[in-house]
Amino acid sequence: SSGINAEYGEGAVRSFKEICAVCQSASRKQIGKSFKLIIRAVGTNVDLITTGDFMSRFCSNLDLDHKTQQIATTVARQAVDLDIVAGRVPVTVAAAAIYFTCQALAIDKSAKDIGDVAGKVDGDRKEHT
Repeated sequence: SSGINAEYGEGAVRSFKEICAVCQSASRKQIGKSFKLIIRAVGTNVDLITTGDFMSRFCSNLDLDHKTQQIATTVARQAVDLDIVAGRVPVTVAAAAIYFTCQALAIDKSAKDIGDVAGKVDGDRKEHT
């Protein structure tokens, strides 16, 4: 699912998938249409999300220290800059970068642990990590 920079609460970025998950009474199509109408009415643009938008939250929820978060952020940024993750959803890229970093630093976090925090299903994680 593509992401949008939809902020609420304390400026926490949420993906379209996360928004749909909490709006169970409306379909994805209805949410998308409503979102477009609101953006047009307000006359603003919405920034596309990046891997960095999720890294702090994911690492915090995994009890990873700041240094590990910095390394994972660098890994994700390099993957994007080198164009090796073109077309991948930022949430998936962030999760993969965290997984890679944890493996490299011998931090005991499984793909399932990271996927549970990132909200990805097993098939998504295995395909991209």
